[in-house]
Amino acid sequence: MRSLAAKLLRALLGACAPLAWRFGRRPRLLILMYHRVLPAGHPALADEQPGMYVTPQTLKMHLAVLQRHFTLVHLDDWLRAARDGAALPRNACALTFDDGWRDNFDFAWPELKAARAPATIFLVTDRVGSSYRFWPNRLAALSGAVDAPRLRAALSAKLAALFEAGGVFAAEGDGPLAAAALDRAIAACKSLTDAEAEAEIGALAEALGTAGNTGRDLLDWNEVEALASSGLVRFGSHTRRHCRLTGNVPAAEMRDEIDGSREVLARRLESPAPLFCYPNGDHAPAAVAMVRTCYDAAVTTQRGWNHPRSDRFTLRRVGVHEDIAHDERGFIARLTALV
Repeated sequence: MRSLAAKLLRALLGACAPLAWRFGRRPRLLILMYHRVLPAGHPALADEQPGMYVTPQTLKMHLAVLQRHFTLVHLDDWLRAARDGAALPRNACALTFDDGWRDNFDFAWPELKAARAPATIFLVTDRVGSSYRFWPNRLAALSGAVDAPRLRAALSAKLAALFEAGGVFAAEGDGPLAAAALDRAIAACKSLTDAEAEAEIGALAEALGTAGNTGRDLLDWNEVEALASSGLVRFGSHTRRHCRLTGNVPAAEMRDEIDGSREVLARRLESPAPLFCYPNGDHAPAAVAMVRTCYDAAVTTQRGWNHPRSDRFTLRRVGVHEDIAHDERGFIARLTALV
C-alpha cells in the first residue's frame, strides 16, 4: 500500500508541479545535486551505489525537461545577482556535480555541451588526477568480490559491531551483499571518522587479499582546464581530501581542508573559487563559520529550494539519481523536493 501511495503521489506531483512553477510569483532557485554519469553496463557500476549516478540518456532527458520549465544559470551568477538586487528569473535552476568524477568529462560534458547547460563541479583538490578511491567505493568493491559469509568473517571487531547494529547481514544469504545491504554498510561506516573508515576498510581489503584499484576514477587537471576553458563549467571546492566537516575535526585541519582547497583552485585555474560544497553534507557550526571567511556561498545536501534571502552558506539542493528520476514524471516529482 505504501508503495502504491508513493507511486500515486509521484504521478500527481509530476503532473501538477509545472503548473505551480508557472504561476509562482517570487524568484526561486533550484540547485540540483548530481555525482556520477555512467552508461548502462559500465564497469564502474559494479562498485557504485544506485543513488550515486544517472545515465547519459537520463541526464539528456533531465536537461530537456529543465529547459522547458526553468532558466538554467551558473550558481555563482545567480547568487551575485541576488546579492546585488538585480533582476532574477522566476524559476532558476543550477546544476552541481560533487567529487569531480572522470565520467563527468567523459559522459556528462557531451550532454551539457549539446544543451549549452551551465554547471558547477566541486573538486576534492588533493585527489585530482590520482588513482585514489573513496572508501565507499572500496567497500562496495570488496562486498562485490566476496560472498557475505567471507566478508563477515574478515570484519574487525569494530566493523562487526557496526554492521550488526546496522542490520547489514540481517537478510543476506551466501552471495555478495545486495544493494540495500551495501547502503546499510556504508551508512554504518559513516559513524567512524574519515581516518578510521580509511584504516578499517584498508585492513579489511588486506584481510580479504583483494587487489587495489589501478585505474583513475577522478578528473585530472588537463580535463579540469579543458572544461573550464569552455565557459560552461565552473569549479568549486569540496575540501582537499573529502573531509567530512563534523564537530570532531580540529580547527587547524578544518582550515587546511577549507582554505587550502580554495588556494589550490585559485592557483590552478588562475581565478577565484567562490563556491564550497560540504562533503557528505556535514557542516558543523565551526565549519560554516570558517567557510563564511573563505567563500561567497556554500551548498549542503539538505533538500529544498532557495530564494534570494536564503542563507548563502547553507544552500539547499535536490539530489537526483537514476533509480528515482529515470522517467520524466518521476524527475519532475523529485524536483518538487517533496519526494
